[in-house]
Parts: sequence; structure tokens; C-alpha cells
Amino acid sequence: MKAVVAMSGGVDSSVACAILQKQGFEVVGVTLRFFSPNGRSVCCGADESISRAKEVCSILGIRHYVKDARSIFKDKVMENFASSYINGFTPNPCIECNRHLKFDYLLKIAEAMGADILATGHYAIIKNEKEEMSLYRGCDPFKDQSYFLYCLPEKYLSKISFPLGEMKKDETRKIAAKLKLPTARSKESKDICFIPDGDYIRWLKEEKKIENSQGYIKNDEGKILGRHNGFFHFTIGQRKNLGISASERLYVSGINPRLNEVIVSPISGAMFSAVEIGSLNWLSKSMPKDGENYFVQIRYRHTPCEARLEKRKDGKFMLFFNQKQFAATKGQSAVFYDSNRVLGGGIIMETFKSEA
Repeated sequence: MKAVVAMSGGVDSSVACAILQKQGFEVVGVTLRFFSPNGRSVCCGADESISRAKEVCSILGIRHYVKDARSIFKDKVMENFASSYINGFTPNPCIECNRHLKFDYLLKIAEAMGADILATGHYAIIKNEKEEMSLYRGCDPFKDQSYFLYCLPEKYLSKISFPLGEMKKDETRKIAAKLKLPTARSKESKDICFIPDGDYIRWLKEEKKIENSQGYIKNDEGKILGRHNGFFHFTIGQRKNLGISASERLYVSGINPRLNEVIVSPISGAMFSAVEIGSLNWLSKSMPKDGENYFVQIRYRHTPCEARLEKRKDGKFMLFFNQKQFAATKGQSAVFYDSNRVLGGGIIMETFKSEA
């Protein structure tokens, strides 16, 4: 059996390689190049990560290849992020990277190499249940990455392996240390890989996607409370650095890119009753069930809430929360769970403070 492992240059993919090798697989490491050499990025797809991945493969005695994915990454991830952001959305580029590169482009590469499976270092679990492949949360609640994987086509699940799904992060590091892998103490990557300092605004300006433009900060009644240098400096739910004085805590509750306006409210005004979702992907053959209640996670660290799914006459899907949710945000994903099983999900396209 042959396995291609997506090598990011971090400890997780390194240990995934070692585990599969121990299980008897012929393992091949593949790293996708996302950035031009000598760029500022140091996360997966950059020079530093490629070098670490190559070193790990050398220690493990397996082949390593680098595949150029710069044009796809720029189009499907970076340009998508920029376009979404300047239209008032808060996109999740990791999901788009999974959708278009790590589990589409890379799977095609693995199949061309004659591999039986594509493996990654994600903390999630795939099970074969009653002749249906299912995706589950990883065992480590602090590292579970199933939220980012709802976008995988159901037909891909039988071709994918997550060797770390049943493990805790500290176990992963212990294995790497025991094998004396250089990635054993590598830092966690927390920011977007193409914006390593987390400064989205600087990056968007450098890419000439935005420029400062004065607009108004208003309350729910339309009263002007202050000015800003561009709506893109704000996100839904933001409380700090609003640049205004008020007698009560105010939160960003609305963003209007067309008018370059930012709306702020007390916390009650930043609570949402419903969302419209698009770009839907279902991992269960029984989904979707119109009118059913599901537990839904509307951002990565969000505690799943109960919501009713409805398909409108125009074909759009709506989610109506049983209890209002704070800071539902366009561009983030709504992921459906049945206990720990991922049923599917989609991107939040519109938000509503009262039932639409």
C-alpha cells in the first residue's frame, strides 16, 4: 500500500509520515509550494517549510517531492480572501485551501503517483459506517480541525487518512522527539500563512486591494458617532479600537461596504436570529432535511448551537437559531454536527437580526 502525505514542514505532518511508515505503507512526502522563493511567509508552502519537510523525509528514509501550486493558491485562496474582505465578508482561507489544494489538487497528484491514500496531519477522524464514510471530530478537543474539513467532497473520504485523529497534540510531539525529528518543537501556526503577522489591512494595501477612505460610524438609529478610515478596518462583533467614546460597551453589528458605513450597537444589537448559507457541501447521504433541527458551529471556536434548516422557494438555505447568536459573520462557515460527526456545511452569505 502506498500513501502520499501532505508535508507542511510542521510536526503534525511529520508524525503522520512516521505513523504510516510504521504501519507498513510505502510513504511519499509531497509539499505544495504556495509562495515564491525568499518571500516573507514562513508557514506551509514557503522555503523554510519545504526545507524542514525535506529534512524530515531524509531522516525517515522516504522520497520527497515539491509541487508548484503558486498560481492555484493565488487564485483560489489569496484572491478569494481579498475579494471577500473588500465586499464586507470575513473569509476563512484555510477552508478554501483545503477545498481547492490540499484535498483536490494534491489528491490528483497522489492518484497520479499511484497512491492508495492521501494523508495529512489534521486532527480529525474518518470512519466507515454502514457502507458510508463519515467525518468526525478529532479526539483532542483543543486541536480538532473537523470544522475546516466540512468542504471535502463525500466521495473523497475513502481516499483520505488522518493518522493523528485519535491522538492528543502532546502525544504527537513525544513521537517526534523520540524519532529526533527537527519539527518536534516547531511552533504552532496561528495566523494566515500568507499574512504571517496577522495584519490583514497592511497586506490588502500592499496588494493594492484597498486604500483608506473616510466613512461614518453610526448607531442603530443612524446617528453619527464618529468617523473611520475604511469599513475594512472592522469585523462583526469587534468591541475594541472603535475610535469612539460611549457610555456603554458597543460592538460592531453591521458593515455596509457600498456606503462605507460601520454600525455599532449594545451587545443585544450584535445578536443574530438567522443566516443564509451558500456553497453547501453535505457529507451525509441523508442531508439535507428541510425543517429539521441541527447543531451548528458558526466559527471555529464557537460552541455549537441548535438551529432549524429551511430551504426557501428560491432554492436558498436558511438557518434559524433557537437562541440568538453573537456576531454571526458573512464569510465564515456554518458547519453541521450530529454529536461529533460532521454532516456538512456552507458559507454564511447573509445575516439577520430577526427571522427573515
